[in-house]
Amino acid sequence: MPPALKHLLAPTYTFDRVEVIDLEGWWAAGLRGMILDVDDTLTLKNSALVAPPVQAWLKQARQMGFHCYIVSNNRYPRHIARVAETLEMEGLAQARKPFSPGFLQALAAMQLSPEQVVVIGDRLLTDILGGAWLGMQTCLVAPVTSQPKALKRLLYGFEKGLSRLAGTRPPFSADSSDSQT
Repeated sequence: MPPALKHLLAPTYTFDRVEVIDLEGWWAAGLRGMILDVDDTLTLKNSALVAPPVQAWLKQARQMGFHCYIVSNNRYPRHIARVAETLEMEGLAQARKPFSPGFLQALAAMQLSPEQVVVIGDRLLTDILGGAWLGMQTCLVAPVTSQPKALKRLLYGFEKGLSRLAGTRPPFSADSSDSQT
């Protein structure tokens, strides 16, 4: 795999769950904003229910001063608006990740440079690729669902293979444990 492509597909961080991410470490490293995926990152697909540990983690992030913005490929704007309202942040549906406009909208709304922002999501070819393309740090998390549907299992399997080619370990391998790369 060419080095430039490896860089785009190698997340800066990997974790099994969003709520175990070390916010103080990220703050000390100069991060001030987070662009967050929703489906299978913060919630189950098309669910507006956010687990209490995730809500508490996001509340702590905002209290520390992190700017948070949802950028989702979900095709239902009302769903993303409901999740964004629940989490007290702005959100964008139908973002067409990995393409740049949704990420750029979030950066502009947060008034931060790419170097100050981390993109958090469960998909290598949407969240990680899109964030890295714009020079943001990236964080790949294991999907919230333990039983993805057939197409999603196929996509995760393909992305797992790409992770190996890029020389990284995805957080959703069978022998997974909380980690930071």
